[in-house]
Amino acid sequence: MKRVLLMGMLTTALAACAASPGVPRSVDEVRASGSLRGTDLDGAWAAPGKRREAEALLLRRFDHLLTALGETSLPELRRYIEREVTREHGATAAQEALAAWDAHLAVLRGEPQAQSPDSSAPEPAPRTPPRPVPLPRTLLLPDPPATDAEAQDLHRQRVAQLGAAAAERLRAQDQSRWDWARRLDAARAALQALPPSAKDAELARRFSGRELLRARALLGLPPA
Repeated sequence: MKRVLLMGMLTTALAACAASPGVPRSVDEVRASGSLRGTDLDGAWAAPGKRREAEALLLRRFDHLLTALGETSLPELRRYIEREVTREHGATAAQEALAAWDAHLAVLRGEPQAQSPDSSAPEPAPRTPPRPVPLPRTLLLPDPPATDAEAQDLHRQRVAQLGAAAAERLRAQDQSRWDWARRLDAARAALQALPPSAKDAELARRFSGRELLRARALLGLPPA
């Protein structure tokens, strides 16, 4: 898959969450001159008074930030989340957001989830937890399926490994990523056949607003 919306995301494996460059850039740098340049982060840090909505918006923001892996690292993303949530909502909210971040990464890794504290099930005897098995890239960041049967099989595997909620989030991310990849590839092919003087107009015809800024960055073109 070429550089697209999830540019450089988990080049080794999202499950391991270790795809970071030798000298990672800060999130601020990626937002200023990398693949997140000119974009507003999806979701939100908080939605006061609506816990379920707040959780959903927070996960959307986490997923958007994870698209920058490869340009930045997980520690840099964690520092950015702590800083921004502290700035907007205080230290207590930041610690809650970081706990949610860690739990979200655990789900994407396929790690077993802890039981709810109010569970009535008896506590099992202490034992050494199994080492999580990294999930293949084809399960987490797949190419477009060739048939409906392949798409259904992919979704079934995700549900079995990650749960229904995570599988649905990944399916939505797939559709967005594949649609963006098709549009970007079409634009790249069209630009190759045009003289430099006509390229800006062609891009403006295909993209607008924040998308145009992002397309220019991914196609290696300077800001208009």
